Amino acid sequence: MKYFIDFEFIEGFHKPMIGRKRHFIDMISVGIACEDGREYYAISTEFNPKNANEWVKNNVISKLPDRYVDIMDSPNRRMQAMAWKPNKVILRDIYDFFGYAPFDTGFGSDWLGADQDIQVYGYYADYDWVLLCSLFGRMMDLPDAFPMHCIDLKQILDEKVGNLNNSDFFTEFHKTEPLSFRDKLELVKTKNTKYPKQVNEHNALADAKWNYELYKFLQTI
Repeated sequence: MKYFIDFEFIEGFHKPMIGRKRHFIDMISVGIACEDGREYYAISTEFNPKNANEWVKNNVISKLPDRYVDIMDSPNRRMQAMAWKPNKVILRDIYDFFGYAPFDTGFGSDWLGADQDIQVYGYYADYDWVLLCSLFGRMMDLPDAFPMHCIDLKQILDEKVGNLNNSDFFTEFHKTEPLSFRDKLELVKTKNTKYPKQVNEHNALADAKWNYELYKFLQTI
């Protein structure tokens, strides 16, 4: 089963009073789209917006639904507020979303995987993958049968475009001169009508769904 992920996050450095500064990356939100049509979206209650830079504040945090609502708010606003969850709840949801079921080992609780062929895809996926794995704990804490790598759609896109012949562009885009890789990539993104257009960018679920559309597009070139 194929799963397409996206995370929004805050990245920075903490400088303690003593010692060297430490890098951190904190999850804001997670979106997952599965090829069977299921979707998952959650917003962490554990990030500190004060740690975000202005770009993240303006392009990600400002677009999040309100966390605190009351009984007089609309049903839609109350439903959106339910996306805010502690990370341990998000982890439990993700276990379930990936097909894991809880069971008692006799020494404590664990999770049993139902899907033995999980494939995870992302776009510029390095940080997304780190954030997903860190929800489980250490790399060695990943559950049984969970993959230990993420398939990066950006790499696939670059490889596919790089392997296209100039003649492909001469015919489709009426180009007559040799093209650089950068030129080819720009033409595919802007001129190929099948290339998926991003909607509601920097919303984790919208971007995860776009990743799935990009995967399907890549099967055609």
